[in-house]
Amino acid sequence: MGTDRLKRALLCLGLAFCLGLAPPAARAASGPEGQAPAGSLPGQESWQPYLDQAPADLEDFVSDPLGAVRALLPGDLAGTMQASVAGYARVLLYLLLVLLISFFAGEGRAALLDLAAAGGSVLLCWAALAALAETVCEKLESWRLFLLGFVPVYEGVLIAGGEPTAGAAAGGLFLSGLCLLAQLLCSWTPPLFHCYLALSAACCISTEAALAAACRSAGSLFRKGLGWAGRTFAALLGLQRVFTAQMDQASQQLGQLLTGTVPIVGQSLSAAAGAVLSGMRLLKSGLGFAAIAFLAAEFLPLYMVLMVHTVLLLGCELLCSAAGLGRCAALFGCLRQGVQGLAAAIALVFGIAVLGTALLFMMGGG
Repeated sequence: MGTDRLKRALLCLGLAFCLGLAPPAARAASGPEGQAPAGSLPGQESWQPYLDQAPADLEDFVSDPLGAVRALLPGDLAGTMQASVAGYARVLLYLLLVLLISFFAGEGRAALLDLAAAGGSVLLCWAALAALAETVCEKLESWRLFLLGFVPVYEGVLIAGGEPTAGAAAGGLFLSGLCLLAQLLCSWTPPLFHCYLALSAACCISTEAALAAACRSAGSLFRKGLGWAGRTFAALLGLQRVFTAQMDQASQQLGQLLTGTVPIVGQSLSAAAGAVLSGMRLLKSGLGFAAIAFLAAEFLPLYMVLMVHTVLLLGCELLCSAAGLGRCAALFGCLRQGVQGLAAAIALVFGIAVLGTALLFMMGGG
């Protein structure tokens, strides 16, 4: 009997000690509104650099969306555009020279002038377009390296925030699929683009008009293929995120049920854990938006440069069509399809990265 009474007394003392420590611990772990402050969250040395290098944060976007979008654009955007399209001045001067010569040449030499215009234009545009393809590949490679460093850190934040299934999925299909896609595009885009430029020049110089149409169709088919690939991958990511959110929610409810079975200590521990989870979920949203802002700050200027190239090539195509230079107009149409293919490739990787990150922090209590 004496031993039983001693055990009961020790148990009561231990319970009283836990009750005395649990509320102060919960208050220390929680912020002013029941959320853990960012400085007390685990792994700050891993995720803080990504918050610091973001051009805009979530609070700025909520308070001033237009200003946050402007912060994503470079300060010298006009200079960037001017430097990227400076080579088209030579193309325009060359076309105007051909048009001037056509006024003095006879009608029998119109085909020869058309051939000269197409050949000279492809030589003048080749270097600029090849450099544009290399720029796209360099940007895709930098994004791949960024994701290889960011996603594992974000995976840890998800796991610490009570979403282990979502964290495993982020390091699985999302990271591996996106990095594989970026690596394939980096490896195959430059050689395929050079082959496309050569085929465009050969087909447009040829007397067969159907070859130029086939070349333009190939470029359009490539863009549509990238579009369907992006839709398929996005659908897979969406379905996976729905399933992982349900599994994580079920596991959290089970944990709350098991913790609630302990009368008083369980409630105190549940409150402290809830404060930490709230802080981790807030961190999850801020960190995800920081990654999206970083990618958007690199995507928007390059995509605008690609669109300017597309508009200038369309203008050259219309000029040649108005002057009766059919081969040269077909050539610029093929080149325009190629630039649009580059834009589709970089938009595919950017869109999947943004969609996957947004799904991770918008669903599951973010």
